[in-house]
Amino acid sequence: MTRSPGRDPQSSRLLVALDTSTAQAGLALYDGRVLAETVWLAGRDHGRQLMPAVHQALERLGRAPSDLAAVAAANGPGSFTGVRVGLAIASGLAFALGLPLYGIGSLDVTAAAAPTGPWPLRAVLEAGRGRFATALYRRGAGGWARVGGIVGVDLDGLVRLIEEQHGIGPLGSAGPEQCAIVGELDDGARSRLAALDAVAWAASPALAVRRPAILAEMAWNIWLSGRPPEPRDAEPIYLTRT
Repeated sequence: MTRSPGRDPQSSRLLVALDTSTAQAGLALYDGRVLAETVWLAGRDHGRQLMPAVHQALERLGRAPSDLAAVAAANGPGSFTGVRVGLAIASGLAFALGLPLYGIGSLDVTAAAAPTGPWPLRAVLEAGRGRFATALYRRGAGGWARVGGIVGVDLDGLVRLIEEQHGIGPLGSAGPEQCAIVGELDDGARSRLAALDAVAWAASPALAVRRPAILAEMAWNIWLSGRPPEPRDAEPIYLTRT
């Protein structure tokens, strides 16, 4: 039985967030504050590294798995294996402890960490085999709102997508509608995008890290709202091709 989000506020309320969408792994512990946040390069070793990292984070706070009230996981898109491993671990943890599991899109997490501004935002992450997952976001009442679908492209396709969508102004007016790009980009991709400086600005690597604390905060707000988990929360998001 899952714990009710409406239980006694004096009881322990702690959420763990797990993200293995790409070679970067991350976890956060959250109770309305960021109590712990860790990001590291796991490569393809998420399955072996993730749960020991969770236990270490809990131990540093003097807490235990029994203190958890909810679990969050980034559910993609991203590395096929990475996303599935993270969801499997999160699902197993939630099932073993009788907790709700909330899945949040990995690109939504990437976008949510960026300050809102006048330009549209393109979130990007590596999806393996030279491909990128990407989606466009525009400023909404509550922050960044995704417009259109999530697509998978190679580097040439990403450059072409940016040129086509941001090479002219709204309604065909003169001048570009610039966009900001945030998320995982290797050196080759950054070099290519640097040539698009008239229409695009790419955040630095430090500003582009996908933060598990953002994932935790997004899931925490859903949990506090009383919305129960849905089947799609534990389902991976896959790419479509352009």
